[in-house]
Amino acid sequence: MKRQEHEHTKRLGKNQIRVLLIVIGIVLFKTFVWDEYIVNPTAGAALDGEAGEPGVMHVISKKQEFAIRPYEEGFKIYAVSKGFWGWSVTDEMFIGNETKKSFEPTFQFKRYEKLYVSLVVDREQSLEEVAAHSTNVGSINFNKIAGDNADLYYHFSDEPLGGVTYEGTHRNGKTEILK
Repeated sequence: MKRQEHEHTKRLGKNQIRVLLIVIGIVLFKTFVWDEYIVNPTAGAALDGEAGEPGVMHVISKKQEFAIRPYEEGFKIYAVSKGFWGWSVTDEMFIGNETKKSFEPTFQFKRYEKLYVSLVVDREQSLEEVAAHSTNVGSINFNKIAGDNADLYYHFSDEPLGGVTYEGTHRNGKTEILK
């Protein structure tokens, strides 16, 4: 009789361990897979929890998007990539008041793919348009997004930009070389 009770207790212990492992597996799956990847079926969904107001998104390819969002005292820029489990932010940058006027950051997507970006920040909001010339790409035309305290002119390319010279035309018609 004691042997049957011992085997019954042993089976109950094994079943409890199995149930505990299943519960731990479900919690880990929800925490590290479901919440991070599956719940982001689109690039926009991947940006829902990120900082910044709604801004602009550009499709680079079927698995890559580039987004700029106005943010308190600046802009947030995101590279969003689609992976096996869904969309996720793979690179980001903040442009604030301390950032220099023009620069060329590189954003990283998944699989070592990069996006070369040229940015011009107009804190005085006095420029009508910005143009540039690159040694590698040639003539560069810029898109513009307005923020609360600045305008951001941007251009993106899948090729490195090389040496870039910037030129801004003010609202009064005066043109200047931008640094």
